[in-house]
Amino acid sequence: LYVDDGVCASDSRELYYSFLTDLFKKFTLSDSGKLSWYLGVAIDHDRETGISMLSQETYIDTLLERFSMTNAHPAPTPSEPGTRLVKAQSPAIPDPDATKKYQQL
Repeated sequence: LYVDDGVCASDSRELYYSFLTDLFKKFTLSDSGKLSWYLGVAIDHDRETGISMLSQETYIDTLLERFSMTNAHPAPTPSEPGTRLVKAQSPAIPDPDATKKYQQL
């Protein structure tokens, strides 16, 4: 069995180190130190306030670049408020290229 990524966190140092000790006894592990990046998410933790912040800014920038949208401007909603969508507005046969691009998001 090979596991690529894993994270362990606890508000108890004793429990944290006990858990890691047990894991190290059974598996070959590496400790990468303070967590700052995990599965494409930037992580910042302020120990003093106990607040953790997560950011996917790099991932979003990559998507904008891939779909040639780097000059796009944010909008509070993707359409005008009150817009009513009906099935008749959808194509009878979906465009495979458009579907694939949507699925990549």
